[in-house]
Amino acid sequence: MTPSNASSTIPINPDSISELMKLPAFQNLLAKVETNFYRNRPKEAADLELEGTIRFTLQERAAQAWEILAKARLTGLPLNQAEELAAELIYPPLESDDN
Repeated sequence: MTPSNASSTIPINPDSISELMKLPAFQNLLAKVETNFYRNRPKEAADLELEGTIRFTLQERAAQAWEILAKARLTGLPLNQAEELAAELIYPPLESDDN
């Protein structure tokens, strides 16, 4: 993918998360965010489930990662380098035992 066609595959300014949810690529990113969040931060995920905010939190993390990826791709970065910029959103750090 070249920077000139990056905007057609990764829109930077979606109207809302509901618009992003229509995109298969975003759905895949959301699934990756969700999988890694539950794996790396199970206590926080459980707390967010109890609060009823887990879905919102995961969608927000995915939307933030999407925006970072989109902007990075528009500057010409290869996808693997762009993913490094959004890594903490996609692959959150492990919880410590004191959380």
